[in-house]
Amino acid sequence: MDSYVLHAERPGDMDSLAASPRPRRAPGPGEVEIEVRAAGVNFADVLVVLGMDTVFGESDAHELGLDGVGTVARVGSGVPGLHVGDRVVFFHEGAFASHVTVPTELVVAAPAALSDAEAATLPVAYLTAWYALVRLAGLGAGETALIQSAAGGVGLAAMNVARLHGARVLATSGTERKRQYLRELGVEHVLDSRSVAFADGVREISPDGVDVVLNSLAGKAQQAGLGLLRVHGRFVEIGKRDIYGGGTVELAPFRRNISMHSVDLLLLSRVDRPLVQALLAELSPLWADGHLEPLAHEVYPMGEAATAIRTLTTGRHVGKVILTVDGS
Repeated sequence: MDSYVLHAERPGDMDSLAASPRPRRAPGPGEVEIEVRAAGVNFADVLVVLGMDTVFGESDAHELGLDGVGTVARVGSGVPGLHVGDRVVFFHEGAFASHVTVPTELVVAAPAALSDAEAATLPVAYLTAWYALVRLAGLGAGETALIQSAAGGVGLAAMNVARLHGARVLATSGTERKRQYLRELGVEHVLDSRSVAFADGVREISPDGVDVVLNSLAGKAQQAGLGLLRVHGRFVEIGKRDIYGGGTVELAPFRRNISMHSVDLLLLSRVDRPLVQALLAELSPLWADGHLEPLAHEVYPMGEAATAIRTLTTGRHVGKVILTVDGS
């Protein structure tokens, strides 16, 4: 079929993922149509496919695929600087498709030196890490950041962002294979995230605690991370499990004047597009000059989206999972 979109015919059944014909939508003013070449698989897609995309009774559904890379196919009116044939990266729902029409605020040039799959590792992971660590936490030189689940896409991006800002990185991960991978990247202190014992390890390394925690762990592990913050520490929650499940947080650690933030990029793209545009403008030159590198990734053809999403649910992968139109 010439134009298609992937969707779950039966929410909760990954094997029901299928491509259906969808007419292409001509770009309106301030929009471009992109022929998708590669797209990132994100945990939010897992929730949609499994039918778990509900928060406190309200649906948080989105079209599958939140970011990707492709070629501009058509340009709407009032679009300076973008032309048919330009290769771009974008952050917009609906990337699991042959074509997607995107507001130009959510599009930047793709780094010329990167392959499609490499470029597709960038948008969601780095937008999340940059917004969390730079905009919300204000991470600075000489500070210490604890990056939970550091071998995932956002975790790897966060370590790169933290190092770029001169911060010291402590990392956790759930398997020895992933922890060894992080050590090979030069991370000196790598701890096991499978139990709250990581907190004791952090205190041995940094007795007075850490300045920033980037958290994706749930339950007791989340609370343990809050307890590691020193005075004026900042906790940034990027996980979904406790938020979607209505989890609670003990307030005792807040006596140290700490702050807590949460990140939902999809919500930002819907209600504060200028902010996402500004974040992309800050990141784009850093991608282009190699200061922020593409992330480790596994590649699957678009037709094997169910397998790719299963890979994400197992937690065994390192970095990003990417879908491409040709599997390369």
